[in-house]
Amino acid sequence: FLQVTRGNKSLFNSDFDYTKIQFSYTQPWFIGGLGRLKTSLEAGKTFGEVPLSLLSVVPGNQTYFAFFNTFNQLDFYEFVTDTYATFHLEHNFNGRLLARVPLLRKLNLRAIVGFRTAWGQLSDKNLFLNTTNNAAQIPLAAPTENPYYEYSVGIGNIFKVLRIDFSWRGNNKEVPGTNNFAIKGAFGFHF
Repeated sequence: FLQVTRGNKSLFNSDFDYTKIQFSYTQPWFIGGLGRLKTSLEAGKTFGEVPLSLLSVVPGNQTYFAFFNTFNQLDFYEFVTDTYATFHLEHNFNGRLLARVPLLRKLNLRAIVGFRTAWGQLSDKNLFLNTTNNAAQIPLAAPTENPYYEYSVGIGNIFKVLRIDFSWRGNNKEVPGTNNFAIKGAFGFHF
């Protein structure tokens, strides 16, 4: 998936001149008897000075549900970027591990492991444009020096439709008010 967005001040009385480029690629990998691996890579860049609503926010997930391509331990707007790259990896063992445990074999449960990481930058011009003297302002930060990462372990195929994930924050644990561990669920039919 490739998307190019262009803002032009000379059209429709617009306020900003910018170009935003985003690329996304998702690939499932079937690994024989070891299960199914799903990977996703996304990258993007915004050229020009734009307000917060046009910048790229690393997608945090503060709900009780797990969604692929989001970060379970991030708060909304915890990381805001104008240049970014994210990588998601999720491996479903399709019963290969849990079928070896005698009492769990009949439940037909699936073990799932995941890893997510994000890197990004926020230019000084965009940081200055979005900085106010309001005490309630969202502090803007990007995972530049140390890419953010988190990992998870889950159990799927519970009653054929439920999944539970246990996820941990890998770094940036010192940020006040953030969670370092979460339990999230998912519901769906998979054929």
